[in-house]
Formats: sequence, C-alpha cells, structure tokens
Amino acid sequence: MSSARAMYPALRARQRRCAEERKVPDETIDELEAAGLFNVTKPREFGGFEMPYYVFCELVMEIAKGCPSSGWVYAVIGEHNQTVGAYYTGSAMQDVWGSDPSARIASGNAPDLKVNRADGGWLLNGQLRFSSGCDHCDWHVTVGKVDGKPTKFVFRRGDSEIIDTWQVMGLEGTGSRDVELKDVYLPDHCASPADFFGPKFRDAPIFRQPQWSTNPYSLASAIVGAAQGALDMFIDDIRERTPRMGGKFRIGELQSIQMRIAESSAEIDAARRMLLDNLLETHEFLLTHDELPREVMARNRRDMAYAPILAKRSVDRIFYASGATSIYLSNDLQRYYRDINAGAQQIFLNWDANSTIYGKVALGLDPGQVRW
Repeated sequence: MSSARAMYPALRARQRRCAEERKVPDETIDELEAAGLFNVTKPREFGGFEMPYYVFCELVMEIAKGCPSSGWVYAVIGEHNQTVGAYYTGSAMQDVWGSDPSARIASGNAPDLKVNRADGGWLLNGQLRFSSGCDHCDWHVTVGKVDGKPTKFVFRRGDSEIIDTWQVMGLEGTGSRDVELKDVYLPDHCASPADFFGPKFRDAPIFRQPQWSTNPYSLASAIVGAAQGALDMFIDDIRERTPRMGGKFRIGELQSIQMRIAESSAEIDAARRMLLDNLLETHEFLLTHDELPREVMARNRRDMAYAPILAKRSVDRIFYASGATSIYLSNDLQRYYRDINAGAQQIFLNWDANSTIYGKVALGLDPGQVRW
C-alpha cells in the first residue's frame, strides 16, 4: 500500500499528459511493475502474491486517486491476472507468463466474434471494443461462443491491429481502443467454459470468487478512488481561496462549502466501506465454503453499481461549488469529474440491471438468467 501511495505525486503530475496522449504513460506502467503491483492478483507459481481481492481494490483506489485513467488500467490488468488464474490450467498460464513473468493482459468486448475450429485449437476473427490498456499488453482475454455456449479465450495479440477509435469525453487516458483480430490462433488449453464459477484450479479465494458478482469491484474502486482524489483537490484549492470578484474572507469559511465537503466525504467513505467490506466478507466466506449464497452475490451486484452513484454525487456537488475556473481543461478537477462520469457508464456497473436482480432475489422471485 505504501508503494501505491508513494506514486501519488507522479500520477497527479502526469494526469493531464495521460489524457492528452490517450494512454497511460510508459513510466507509470514501469513504476507499477517495479513496485510489484501487477503481481498482487497473479498466481504464486508465476511470481504472484495471490492477495485477497479487497487488498487489490484498495490499491486501485490509491492509484485512481492520483490519476483515474491509470487507476482504471491498473484495475483492468490486475483483474485479468485473476481471470487467467481462475479459469485456465497451468499450460495456458505457462503460455502467458512462462517466458515473460511481466506479461500483461488486456480484454475487449466482441459480440460478433467468429470462432472456428483449427488444428488443435481455434481461430478468432472479429473486433474487440473497449480494450483498456491495450497499448501496454501483449495478451488478451475475450468471450465467444462454441456450440452456443459462452467460452473464454486467452491469446497473444500478435499482429492484430490496434484501431484508434478512442475519441471520448472521459477516461481518455485508458486508451480503450478497438483491436482487430484476423485469424488469431490459440490452442485448446487457452479456451475455457465461461460459466459463472468456471473450472477452478487453485484454492485461494481470489480464484474461486464468482466473476460477475465480484470482479467488477475493481472498476467501481477506480471510480471511488477518483472521487477521493477530486475531493482532496477541492479541499486543497478552496482552503485559502478568496472571492475573485473581491472580498476579505476565505471561501472555505462559508458554511455551505463546509456542508458540501462533509456530505461528499461521507458519500465517498460510505462507497469505499461498502466495496471493501463486501469483498472482505466474500473472501472470508470462501475460506471455508465452495460458493457464495445467491443472496450475497445479489448484494454484491447491487453495491458495485451503487458505489459509483455515490461517487458521482459527491463530485457533482463539489464541482458545482468550485466555480467557473474549474471548467478549464488545465484544471484537474474537471478531468476527475469527466472521468468519474465516464467510468460509471461501464455496463457491469449499471444500476438499472443490478438493482433489479437484487430486488427480485430479495422478494423471492426468479431473477432469470443471471451471470453471477
């Protein structure tokens, strides 16, 4: 945790450059690597620490506090290390990390992915979308269908082309571009059924947690960490500021400002505790049980969508109070504001979908076909 906190000044200093270049700076990736932070969720046999997911998500919050886009990419790459550790045999992991323990894995959504049988494996054709951090990754995971059943694939990107589609209003620095796959080959051992628990090959709780009800907490954590960064910046700025149109008082002396700070900090603290406490409970339960109860998974889905709502509210409140100068692109507060709102659009964090799942389970109704 101290290594992540020590990166804060450099992350803040690079935040604008990260957005303008629309990718996380190479030196940020190098520093995350040097600090061992990419190893947190990696299997031990390949140099990883197999630390609990709540520890990883707290690290995500610390990185996102300094730079939301960097925190988001760290969340994505770390989550993919967990995915490969959970869903694949040692043969697939040997392919990924055997010759390069520092290999990083991106992903992408490919609803029209074409999957065809090849000699001893599969050929993939299609276009991955929203491939966060793809500039820094040589491997990818995605989901396609084999005989109508969702299947996870992990493969080397190789000569696949990165297409610069990432022209967006927030989280520009994540570089979540498209990746075009043309006859990308992977062996059979790099394909795995994508059922909600999946074939588990390791005992650590981090590799047995239900993916759709737990893994997106890393993205929610990036949003909550960014909200804390925005609040810290607002407090530092407003503490000594005086009215620009004249006046002999400090704006921080206004009761309305003090109330906004209090309410926003309460929302951020609540969101943070909500995420970390749920993950701690999940970890401790899986130490002695094989699966989470459906009620807990529904609660987890509810809260991973509600925490970003609290983060958004907290930053909306202080952004309004920060005045007209906050709209300049040179002001980092507007970047926090845009990044948080962009991150909350992520499909796994959608409140409408996740809240209705929880409501149905709470009422004893059939939630339907849910990917837990």
